[in-house]
Amino acid sequence: MLTTIAPIIAAFFLRSGHTFPFPLMNTTAPNNATISNTTMPLPANITVPQYECENVFPSDLTVVNQRYPDYNESHLHTAHSYFMLRREVGSDGEIATVVHFDNLPSNSSNTTCRLEFILPDVATQTISGFNPTFNVYQVKLEPDSIATWNTYAANADTPLYGTVNGQAEALERTRSVGGVAAISESRCNDTMTFQMGMVYNSKDGLPNYWEFPQVSLPAWPVQGFRMVYGC
Repeated sequence: MLTTIAPIIAAFFLRSGHTFPFPLMNTTAPNNATISNTTMPLPANITVPQYECENVFPSDLTVVNQRYPDYNESHLHTAHSYFMLRREVGSDGEIATVVHFDNLPSNSSNTTCRLEFILPDVATQTISGFNPTFNVYQVKLEPDSIATWNTYAANADTPLYGTVNGQAEALERTRSVGGVAAISESRCNDTMTFQMGMVYNSKDGLPNYWEFPQVSLPAWPVQGFRMVYGC
C-alpha cells in the first residue's frame, strides 16, 4: 500500500505529557549583559562525573483490535514487534497497540525513565488520515499477561501520559533535529507498559492510520520506542 502522508499537527511536550517536535528557542541575553568566553580550569583533585544514557527497547508490542475485544489466546496478527493504530469512528473497529518494557531500574532507585519515540523511516511506515495523532497511557500489566481490547486504557479513566502528533511539516522539522521526540518521563519501575491509540475520528471517509515495525538494537537503523535513563 502506498504511503499517504496527510496533514498532521505535531506537538511534543516533555513533563507535561507531550513531546517536542521543534528545537528549543535560543536564549537572548539583555543588551547590557556581558558574556565571558573564559573557561576556568578545574582544580586537579576534582573529578567531573560522566553520565551515559542507558537505552532499553520494548520486550513486546501487542496489537489490540476492537473487533476482537476478548481475544486473549496469543498475539493478535501474530505480531510481537509491530505498531499499528487505526481509527475511523470511535469504538467502531479501532486498533491500538500495547508497548511493554522489562529490565528497567526498580522504583526504589528513584531513577527517571524517559519514553522516547524515534520517528520511523518513511519507507517502512504507512501513515494516512487527516490527523493521525495518538495518545499514550501508562498502565499496569503483568509481563506474562495477554493484552486485549477490553484492557485498553482509552476505555477507562486512565490519566494521559503523553501525546504524539505530527503534521507532515512538523515531522520533517523533528527529523531535521535528529528525529527523536521525548514523549514524557516518570520514575522507573522494573516493568513499564504503555497503551497507545488514535485520538481523532476520520474525515472524508479516510481513517487515521499509522503502522511500522519496531526496530531495536542490534538491528539498525533503530526506529520506534525506547526508554532512556541515566542521563
